[in-house]
Amino acid sequence: MKTHRFTRWLPHSPEHLFSVISDVHEYGKFVPLCQHAEVWDVVEEGPVKRFRARLEIAYPKLGLREHFTSDVEADREKLMVVARSREGAVRELENRWLFRPRRGGADVIFSLKFQMASRFLQLAMDAAFDYAARKIFDAFARRVAELERLRTERNLTD
Repeated sequence: MKTHRFTRWLPHSPEHLFSVISDVHEYGKFVPLCQHAEVWDVVEEGPVKRFRARLEIAYPKLGLREHFTSDVEADREKLMVVARSREGAVRELENRWLFRPRRGGADVIFSLKFQMASRFLQLAMDAAFDYAARKIFDAFARRVAELERLRTERNLTD
C-alpha cells in the first residue's frame, strides 16, 4: 500500500486549521479536482464528530471521474481528522490530519495511505501522487489564510 507523510508548519492556530479541514462539505469550493462534496449521518459526541462524506473527483486530462465515500472522525480535543474508506474506487484509504501548536502557528502532520481498486487508477495515482498531495495541501493552506483574512476584515468593520 502506498503511504505518503509530511509535516509542514503554517502560521495559523491549530484550532483554525482543524475547523477548515473538518469542514468537508466545503471541499468542492477549493480542493483541486474536487467537483462536489456532501456530508451525512453526522453524530456529535462531546469533542468528536463522526460522519460519512462523499467526494466527487474529476481529472479531465486522464478522463477520470470517481466518487470516494469515507467514514470521517474529527476530534476537536485531539486536533485530528481521520478519513477511512474501502468503497468504490479505493480498496483501502486512510487520510490523517494532525495539528500541533508551535511558534505562533501549528505543525500540520499529513499522512495518506491508499490502495486503489483498479490497477489503472493505482498507476495513475502513484504517478501523480506527490504533485497532487502538494497541490491539495497548498489549497487548504490558501483556504485557511483566506478565511482568516475575511474574519479579520469582518472584525475591523464591526
